[in-house]
Amino acid sequence: MRATKIEQARFEPTVVGAIRRYRLMVLAIAVLTAAAAVGYSLMQAEVYRAYATVTVPQSTFAQGEARTQYFDSQVLLLQSQEVAERAARIANAALNDNVLTREDFSGEHTALEITPPEQATPGGFGSSIVALTFTWPNPKVAQAGANAVLQAFDDVRSAAIAARGAAEVAAVDRAIKDTRTRGQTADLLNQRTKMLTDLQLDLASHPTFSWAVEPRVPVNGNSKRSGAIGLLAGLVLGAGLAYWRASRRRCIDDRLDPVAIYEAPLIGDIPSPRRSSVLAGLSAAGALPMAVNPQSQAAEAFRFTAGSVERLCAAHGGELALVFVSATNGAERSSVVANVALALAESGRPVLAVDADTTTRTLSGLLLPGSPEADGFEQVVSGSRLVSDCIEPSPLNADVTVLRAGPSRVRRTTGAAYAEAVERLITEAKKSFDLVLIDSPAVLKVANAVELTQCSDATVVVLGAGDPVEDHVAMVERLEQVEPNLVGYVFRRTGRKARFIRTLRDWIVARATRQTGPQAHPSAELLAFRRPPKERRTSAGAPRG
Repeated sequence: MRATKIEQARFEPTVVGAIRRYRLMVLAIAVLTAAAAVGYSLMQAEVYRAYATVTVPQSTFAQGEARTQYFDSQVLLLQSQEVAERAARIANAALNDNVLTREDFSGEHTALEITPPEQATPGGFGSSIVALTFTWPNPKVAQAGANAVLQAFDDVRSAAIAARGAAEVAAVDRAIKDTRTRGQTADLLNQRTKMLTDLQLDLASHPTFSWAVEPRVPVNGNSKRSGAIGLLAGLVLGAGLAYWRASRRRCIDDRLDPVAIYEAPLIGDIPSPRRSSVLAGLSAAGALPMAVNPQSQAAEAFRFTAGSVERLCAAHGGELALVFVSATNGAERSSVVANVALALAESGRPVLAVDADTTTRTLSGLLLPGSPEADGFEQVVSGSRLVSDCIEPSPLNADVTVLRAGPSRVRRTTGAAYAEAVERLITEAKKSFDLVLIDSPAVLKVANAVELTQCSDATVVVLGAGDPVEDHVAMVERLEQVEPNLVGYVFRRTGRKARFIRTLRDWIVARATRQTGPQAHPSAELLAFRRPPKERRTSAGAPRG
């Protein structure tokens, strides 16, 4: 177990994993953006847009011009002031009201928009089909405005063709007057006749229009569409933010992730509480399924963990002092120790549960519910009391004996003195108990936690989904200074919660255990005893000779 050997790349988040981890945040952002989009669309005045297209045939008078150049000139004609003035008159006449002006068809704030064809070159239209839209708060006005532009364009275009044809015919007439030969006169007369014919053909060839219909749905008042767009934008934004947060705070996601950190096997996989029992999990009763609900899935998981502990005990010659550690403070670690102790005691095996976490005293509250405060681990370590003077049986199971945390002392025992005191405590406890389970303080919070791992026979790490990887890397850096015998870890599927929520939950459980505890059995009478060596029981429950 070395911090430098940890594969950091294993914990790099994925987008899907980040969304799953911060799903509530992503959902909240998506809902807020959708609501904002819907609210914005409802606050804006409804605007309707009428659509129309025009296909312009090329005039015979423009045969010498390039095709794209000619059609660009027609679009410029659509945008001309003459078309705008005429369109305003036509639209107002159709509406029987003076609603539109020239500025609505041409200028900075025009309601008319002319869209280049799909294959047009930048800056030019280059195709015979031109699309246009007219936007207005009233759907009838939008339709009238778009159709008025088409009609005005046709009128102005016809007038322009007629004027150009008349000018060219007049020029031929002047040339006929000036000619001096009959051949030239005949040629000019033929040319004039062709011009008149082409003029009539051009005047008869009107553009092909796709007239606008009255729009039924406003372009900005569709709250469903706005909500869908806002929801999609919110999901994208939320996913990006979730990935950013996950990258900054990498966490343990899978039950096998800790193997890459601790190089130790999984010895217990504790399921998360059912949705119906989430609130129960915030009480002392919810922290002890072995006492409150022994047939539950969580209780069976603790029995499996207890079986792993028994095999470890057998591998150590039948005696084992096992310390449970975690990176930070948490009622989850104390709950694991309490439930494993109860699971081991189901077969009648004597177990000593030591509450060495004097910062929370959660284990004492879980296994000694309703019991008044008394001397315990703190006083034994200081040398003022013996182990036999402070241990007492748990009312939940008589084969579980508890060394409570004890009142805090003003002067703490630390360093080498603490390690020597813990070794003496474990040695004395092993004279009467095959199994000693120690609930350690948080390794990253209390320095003495490292000494506990050095003095114990084996160490088990308690962790859960959502634990920050950096916390466990820091714990490895501390533990590798004493090289404890790390035999495995217990993984709790407690869900991915924000750190302040986890801290609040742990505080609630700790407070609840101090005040009430799990009311599964009435409190037993306090006993202070120490089994003599001749009455020491084996793992099968029979006394040793």
